[in-house]
Amino acid sequence: MSGSGRAYRQPALDDLLNPKSVVIVGLSPRPGSTGRRILGNLRRAGFGGAVHGVHPGGRDVDGVAVYRTLADVPDTPSVALVCTPSDTVPALVEEAGEKGCRGVVVYASGFEETAGGSARAARLRELAGRYGMSLVGPNCLGLFNPGRALWLTGTDFGADLPAGPVAVVSQSGSGCILLAGSGRLGFSYVVSSGNETVTGLADYLDYLVQDPSTRAVGLVVEGIGDPGGVMAAVRKGHDNGVAVVALKVGRTELGARNVASHTGAIAGDARTYEAFCRRAGILAVDDFDELTEALVGLSTLRTAPAGDRVAFVGLSGGEIGLVADIAVDGGVRLAELSPGTREELARILPGFATIANPLDGTGQLVGEPDRFGRLAAAVADDPGVDLLTVVLDAPPSLGDRLATSYTRLLAALPGVRQRSGTPVMVLSNYGGGLHPFTADALAGSDIPVVHGTRAGMAAINAVTAAATYRARVADEVEPVEPRTASLQAVRRALDASPSRQVSGEVLEELAGEYGLPLPRRAAAGSAAEAVAAAESIGFPVVLKTASPKVVHKSDVGGVAVGLSTPSQVRDAYETVASSVARHLGEPAPLVVVEEMVTGGVEAFVGCGLDPVFGQVLGLGAGGTLVELQPDPALALPPVSPDEVDRMIAGTPLARLFAGYRGAPPSDAGAFADLVLRVARLAADLREAAVEIDLNPVAVLPRGQGVRVLDLRIVQPPETR
Repeated sequence: MSGSGRAYRQPALDDLLNPKSVVIVGLSPRPGSTGRRILGNLRRAGFGGAVHGVHPGGRDVDGVAVYRTLADVPDTPSVALVCTPSDTVPALVEEAGEKGCRGVVVYASGFEETAGGSARAARLRELAGRYGMSLVGPNCLGLFNPGRALWLTGTDFGADLPAGPVAVVSQSGSGCILLAGSGRLGFSYVVSSGNETVTGLADYLDYLVQDPSTRAVGLVVEGIGDPGGVMAAVRKGHDNGVAVVALKVGRTELGARNVASHTGAIAGDARTYEAFCRRAGILAVDDFDELTEALVGLSTLRTAPAGDRVAFVGLSGGEIGLVADIAVDGGVRLAELSPGTREELARILPGFATIANPLDGTGQLVGEPDRFGRLAAAVADDPGVDLLTVVLDAPPSLGDRLATSYTRLLAALPGVRQRSGTPVMVLSNYGGGLHPFTADALAGSDIPVVHGTRAGMAAINAVTAAATYRARVADEVEPVEPRTASLQAVRRALDASPSRQVSGEVLEELAGEYGLPLPRRAAAGSAAEAVAAAESIGFPVVLKTASPKVVHKSDVGGVAVGLSTPSQVRDAYETVASSVARHLGEPAPLVVVEEMVTGGVEAFVGCGLDPVFGQVLGLGAGGTLVELQPDPALALPPVSPDEVDRMIAGTPLARLFAGYRGAPPSDAGAFADLVLRVARLAADLREAAVEIDLNPVAVLPRGQGVRVLDLRIVQPPETR
C-alpha cells in the first residue's frame, strides 16, 4: 500500500517512480559518461530531491558530493541509478539493498540477452526479492516524468517535452525516443523497461492505470512474461477509465528472432497474442503511427463514446470515398443515419449531394462555416451516432486563404461537441501534420486531431473499442471448477503411452462424457476382425490405423475410406497395416473401423498450447489442409456462445455453413455447441498440458448435427 492509499503489485515501484532522493552509482567527471548525463538531465529539469554520487575515486562532480561506496552516503536514497558494467551490477545492487534503497535502475546490457548473462539476471531477481526492491532494466534507457522534473535517464530526449496524460512503457529503448520525439503527446511517465528482469510489464501497468495523471498507456512490447498479471492490470485500467494500446514487435519468425537476441524475450505466436489482446482489452496496433494516433485520440477525449457507431463528415467526395474504403477495411462500425437526420441534412446540403455515411458535404461548404456547423450538428445530434469524425485536411504549407477557411470550419466544432454531447474527432487524410493556424482552432478543446487515413482509422477503432470493452466483458464466461476424474484418466493414459497420446478407449469415454458425437466404431487387430466390425456397423465404412505412435494418419497411409464390401475392408486392412508398419519400422496391426459419414462441411476445432499464453482454442475449415489456413479463428478459453459465433463468422466456415455453391445449409448451431464442449474439456485438462484436436469434424445439413471423425489428445514434447 502506497502513501496514496492505492495498492500496487510492487509497492516499492511507487518510491522508484516518485523518489525523494537518488544516488548515481558510477558518477564520474568524465564528459559523456552515463552518470554525468543523468546528472545533467536532473539539473536541467529542476529535480527537487537530493542527489548523491558514488565512485571509487570519491571526486565530487559539478557540486554533487561523490562517496567511495554506497554505505558512505549519509542518508538513504530512494533510488540507486547503477551506471556501471554488467559484471559489477549484482554487487552494487546488493549494496543498494543493504542501504535501504527502494528502487534500482540498471542501464547496462549483458544479462538475459547474452549467453553468459542469465546467472547475473537470476542474481538480480534474488536480491530484489530479498530486499523488497523494484528494478528498472537492465538493458534500458531509464525513465522520466516531465511533470515532476524526474529524469532518471542519460538520454537526450529533447528540450521542453510537455507533461500530459500519456504513459509509455517500452521494452525497446528506441520506442521511447520515437514517441517522445513525435511532438504529438504529453507524458505522465515514460519507462524504458529493457529486459524486465525484476519489475515487469504487469507491474508498470498496475501502477500506471491507477495514476490520476494518466488517461492512456502506450506499450511497445517484445514479449509478455506474465499474461495473467498484464490482463488483470489492463482490466483495472478499463475500470479506471485508462485504456492500454500496444504495438507488438517480433510478430514474424524473423522479427521474433531479432527480439530474442535483443532482450531474450519469448515472442509467442502472433495470432495468439492478438487473441490475448482481445480477451484482456488491450487495443492492438500495427506500427508507431497507429500507436501515436491512438494515444492522441484516447488521451484528448475527456468523454468516451457511448458505443461504437461512427459517422464521418467531410467536404471532398474523393477523400470521403477513401475514408469509406479504409473504414470498411478496418472494421469500423458505420452509424445508420435516422430519417429525421436525413431530412435535416437535405435542408442543409445542395440538391446534388448524396446523403450517406460517410457524408460528403461538398466543396460548397468550405467557405460557409455556419452552414458547415449546422451540418456537423445535425449528424452529432442523431441518436444513432456515438462518435462524429470530421474529415478535414490542412497541410502545414497550405496557403493562407484556405488555411483561414479551414480554421473557421474547425472553430465550429467545439460548439457542436458541447451542445450535442457527442464526442468529436478530426481525421486528416494527410499524415504530415496540420497547418498551425488550423491546429490552434481546437486548442483547449477535447477534440483530437488524428493524422493519416489508416493510422487515424486505427485511432478511431481504439477509441470505440475502449468505450465498448465493458459490455464485452459482461459476455464472458467465468472459469469452472475442473472435473478431476477426467484429468486423472488422461494423466493415466499419457503415462501408459510411450508417445504420450491418449488411447482410443479413453478418448471414447471422454467423447461420451462431454457429448462429442463420434461415428459408430469398433477396434480390430486383424483383417477378419476388421471385416466383422464393418458388417456389424454397416457399409460403407472407414478404416484407420489405431497406432498410438501416429499423429497424422493420412501422412503414413493410415486411412482408407469408402469401403463398401468385405473384400475391400480386408484389402484396406492389409494396405493400412503394412504402410504404417513401414513408416514406424515395427508391426502396427491395430485399426479402428467406423461408419463412413458422407456430406456436410469439414471443419476443425481444437485447443493448442502457446509457450507464453497457455491454452488457445482454435477453429476453422478442416481436413488435410487445416495447417495451410492463413487465419483460423483463435481465442483464449473459456469462451461464451457469442464469442464462438464471432469466431465462426471470421472464418470461411460462415460462408460454407450458409450453403456454398448450392449445398444445403449446415448445422452451424451444432458445431458452435461442439466448440463450447471442447472448451469445457480443455478447461478440465488444463493441468495435463495437452493438445486437443478434432479434425475433421463433419458438419451435416441443418438439423442433422455433427460427427467427430477424428479425435486426438496428445502431450507435446516441450511440456513433458
